[in-house]
Amino acid sequence: MSKANKPSLHLAASPVYLAASAVNKVLCGLPRGTAYFIGVVLITMMTGQLMQHQGSLARAALPYVIHLKWGWHRVERAMARGRLCLDTLLESAFQWCLIHLPVEPIIIGQEHRALYAIDSSTIARLRSRRAGAVLGQGYSHLAQRAVKANIVACLTSVVRINSIRCGLVRRTRFAKTCPQAVAAIFSELPPSEEKRLFTVDAGIATKDQFAEATSRDALIGRLRINVSLRRAPRPVKRPRRGRPRLHGAPLHPGRKRPEFVPDEDLVITVADREVRLRRWRNLHFREKPHTLIDVVRVDDPDFKRPLLIGTTARELTTEEIREAYLHRWPVETNFYVSQATAAMDQPRAWCDTSVMRRISLALMTGSLLKAIAAQCEALPMGPWDVKAVASAGRLANHLDAHAQDFAALSLTGLELRKCREKEDVKDSNNLQLSEAA
Repeated sequence: MSKANKPSLHLAASPVYLAASAVNKVLCGLPRGTAYFIGVVLITMMTGQLMQHQGSLARAALPYVIHLKWGWHRVERAMARGRLCLDTLLESAFQWCLIHLPVEPIIIGQEHRALYAIDSSTIARLRSRRAGAVLGQGYSHLAQRAVKANIVACLTSVVRINSIRCGLVRRTRFAKTCPQAVAAIFSELPPSEEKRLFTVDAGIATKDQFAEATSRDALIGRLRINVSLRRAPRPVKRPRRGRPRLHGAPLHPGRKRPEFVPDEDLVITVADREVRLRRWRNLHFREKPHTLIDVVRVDDPDFKRPLLIGTTARELTTEEIREAYLHRWPVETNFYVSQATAAMDQPRAWCDTSVMRRISLALMTGSLLKAIAAQCEALPMGPWDVKAVASAGRLANHLDAHAQDFAALSLTGLELRKCREKEDVKDSNNLQLSEAA
C-alpha cells in the first residue's frame, strides 16, 4: 500500500507543492500499481494536458510512462480494472482541503445548516453505437436534440476559502436519466452530524424531492415560472360531515399579478439597485398536501423574469432564502472547470468503469484546482496579463509549466510493483519416448 508523505509547512504556499500534496494524499491507500497510474491520470488532468490532446489519455500519459513496458496500456487498464473506490477518493480530497486550506463552511439560518449544492450534467456521446449501463439519453444544446449521453449528478459542499466561494465535490452518481442520477445522490448522502440544506435547480426541485425532504436535511430550489400551488384551507366555523378539506385556493406566484397578497413584502438594495422580495408561507402542491413549503419571489430589474424559490426550511428569513439559493453557483463552476481543463466532456472510453472514473476524477480535479487557486496568489499567464486573478485555468497553466517537478513530487513514494518475467521453457532432447514426442 502507498503511504502519504508528511506535509511541508514552509513550502505549503507554493501552488506546485500544494497540488502535489493533494494528489499524493488522494492516492494514499490505493495499491501500488493502481496508485501510480491513477496519479499519472490526475497529473494530466491538473496540468490541462489531457485537454490539449482532446481527451486522448494514451497520448497525454505517454511522456510519463514511456520508460515502462506497455505503459500507456497499463494506464488504461488501471482506469478500467484497477481497485479504486470513487467515494473514498473524493472524501480523501475533501479531508485534504479541510486540513491544508483555510476552509470555512457556509452556515445558513438560526439552526446552523451546512450548505450543499446538487446538479446534473449531460455529456453527449454522438459517436456511441452500443448501449451501456451509464449511457442514457439527454438533451444536447449544441445538437438541439436528444442524443445518447453520459448523465452525471454531483453533490458539492459549498465553502469559502479566503472569502472566495468554492465547491468541494463529495459524491458523483451516474444513471440513464437525470432524475435517476439525482435520486441516487439523495439516497446515498455522506453521513453528517449537522443539519444540512441542499440547494438545487428547477429541474431537480420536483414535488417528490420536496416531499422526501426532512427537518434535518431540508431542500431549497428554484421553481418554474408557471408553478401552481395551494394555500391552506380556510377554517370552517360550523364543521360539516365528511373529510376535512386539504386544499385552499390556488396560487400562481409567477404571474404578473398573483392571486393573494404576500405574507411578507420588502425591498432590499443590491449593487445600487432595488430588488423586491415577496414571500408566501405554508403553501403546498396539490399532489403533496402534507408537505408545506415557503415561496419567495425575487423581482430584480436586471432580469426580465422573476425568480421563484421554494424551501422546506421555513425557519429561514426571506433574505436568507435568497442568499442560500445564490450559493448554488459553485457546482456550476466545477462543471465548467472540469470541461475546460480536465476534458470531462471528452471521455474517450467505452468501458462503463472507465467512463465513470474519467468523469468523476475530472470533477474532483476541477474542485481541487479551484480550491488551491483560492489559497495561492494570482498567477499571471504573461506580461500582458495585468489584472491577474486566482483562477483554476491559470493554476493549470502554471502546473503545466512546471510539469516535471509537479509529477516528481506527486508520485513520490509510489513505486511500481516489480513482476518477474517468465523464462522461456527450452525443449529437452533427452526424451524417453522419442516417437511419442
